[in-house]
Amino acid sequence: MPVEWELSDDLPDEDVLVIEVMPHWKMYFDGASHKEGVGAGVVFVTSEGEVLPYSFTLTQYCSNNVAEYQALILGLEIAVDAKQLPLKVYGDSQLVVNQFLGLYEVKKPELLPYHKLRKKTNRMARRCRTRASTEERQQTS
Repeated sequence: MPVEWELSDDLPDEDVLVIEVMPHWKMYFDGASHKEGVGAGVVFVTSEGEVLPYSFTLTQYCSNNVAEYQALILGLEIAVDAKQLPLKVYGDSQLVVNQFLGLYEVKKPELLPYHKLRKKTNRMARRCRTRASTEERQQTS
């Protein structure tokens, strides 16, 4: 500020708008497949630290990687509905995370539909910071 400017405590008779920038929500996702069934889980941590868990039973048997993709997609849909983008996204499957980011090629035919869905939701993907959660898990352990 230039030296010749004066500071004043008087504000004009106008409303003053204060915007508080809140940290992004975090989303943790995981999918699991075993002979007893298939499930997907998503946990959101709000900017205030509130934990919002969601769990889903998938009706069709699928591989563990497909269950991981299902969990990721379900979580992103919830985040979009809650208008919580951008979002920090964490998953423990490096394969799914890196395929979703476009860093890994998709080789298994059963994963191709999910990769194509990722291309359709590329706008959403760009607004999300996705990475494997192994780093954060190590920090919290």
